[in-house]
Amino acid sequence: MSPTEISDAFPTDVKLKYVPYSKEHEGIASCANPIEYDLAKELPGKTIVITSAPGAFTPTCTEQHIPGYIQHAKDFKAKGVDKIIVLTANDPFVNAAWGKALGYKDEENYIIFATDPNGALSSSLGDNYVVDLSKVGFGLRTNRYAAIVEDGKVTFLENEDAGGFSDITKAESLLSRF
Repeated sequence: MSPTEISDAFPTDVKLKYVPYSKEHEGIASCANPIEYDLAKELPGKTIVITSAPGAFTPTCTEQHIPGYIQHAKDFKAKGVDKIIVLTANDPFVNAAWGKALGYKDEENYIIFATDPNGALSSSLGDNYVVDLSKVGFGLRTNRYAAIVEDGKVTFLENEDAGGFSDITKAESLLSRF
């Protein structure tokens, strides 16, 4: 499979799932049913930031990577970003609880914590967008990466080395690209 490159269409074959935040289910252990986020319908005409993490509730993802996106959500919105998608291979219920545990409570669901089922979307981006952690009992995971998709086309896409964390996927680094 050839890797996705700048100006390529972002893959839309995989339907992501997420549990939207609502006040009715604001407790960390309370959850609604997942809904689909259809990239084929949502990407055209919009600017979307996607950031992927190896796992919900993992130390680096929880303490360093994703909090910056929550902290800078208003800054992204001010730069014209229509939606931020946080991806992991975890199920949508775990991702919903993770978003709430990180303090993200927004009924507009500007940031969605979505599941990439079996890393299918990430795999379609190229070989380095999933990481096999089976040897340590975690199975196939999404690698840490970030993408900017404008009107369905990739304008930025880079991944970290095997789940590492650097400026590549920091929220502040992506903000500087607008």
